[in-house]
Amino acid sequence: ISSTIWAREPISLVYSWTAGDKAANYYRALVDEANRSQTRYNFIFETRPGAGGTVAANHVLTAPNSLLWINSSAGFIRPNLYPADSHDMTRFRSILPMCVSPFVIASTKYRSWREIPRDAALTIGNSGVGTTTHLGSIQIARNYPNMVIVPFKSTSEALLGVLSGAVDLSVGFYGDSEEYRQPGSTRWVHWLGQTGRDAIKGSELLANQGFSRDLLDMSTPQQIFAARAMNEERFRDLRTILQRAARAPAVLSGQAAD
Repeated sequence: ISSTIWAREPISLVYSWTAGDKAANYYRALVDEANRSQTRYNFIFETRPGAGGTVAANHVLTAPNSLLWINSSAGFIRPNLYPADSHDMTRFRSILPMCVSPFVIASTKYRSWREIPRDAALTIGNSGVGTTTHLGSIQIARNYPNMVIVPFKSTSEALLGVLSGAVDLSVGFYGDSEEYRQPGSTRWVHWLGQTGRDAIKGSELLANQGFSRDLLDMSTPQQIFAARAMNEERFRDLRTILQRAARAPAVLSGQAAD
């Protein structure tokens, strides 16, 4: 079996965030399913976090026929905010839209916004400068002049900052913190509200708690991109394989929490 795998042509899916993210498991499942479904390619999950996806994006451009890029709406946001220090989004095209995830504000220290002070030091972590969660942090901080925004490399690292007490709040996803709301959890996480149009899992919309209505539109689309320089036949072949794999129950359940 192993000799067959090594004979396949390697295709890396390059993830823009850290390997410990819950969302990373979703793409690992996609890679496993894609490998089971055919014998031409050996799909590999690779992480290259940093700079809101720019590190991963520029890496993919070095080998456009053998690398794909996994990112979210941050892929479009960061180049507009920091054009001199970001990737060129015109050099990519979407090969597979995956899903849209609302994000949630988490805290172990505060149970509701009523408890949060406006006259003391306050910090909120997110997945990095120029990301969708960064924009969400800015909207929230407008209500709290005492709030300092702290960038991390991913939403899961921002949550670890909350769990360790390094920051008071974090912007992330349900999948990141769901395990810390289960019976027997060593550290209980409170959900103080979410973005998106519909309240889910008992978490009230931030837009209904005195925050900007713009937060209703700040859910996070996840996508896989290919470099425009990729051979067209290769692009279509990979898209067909990934589309088929994305429908597998194991892949769909991997993102069920969000």
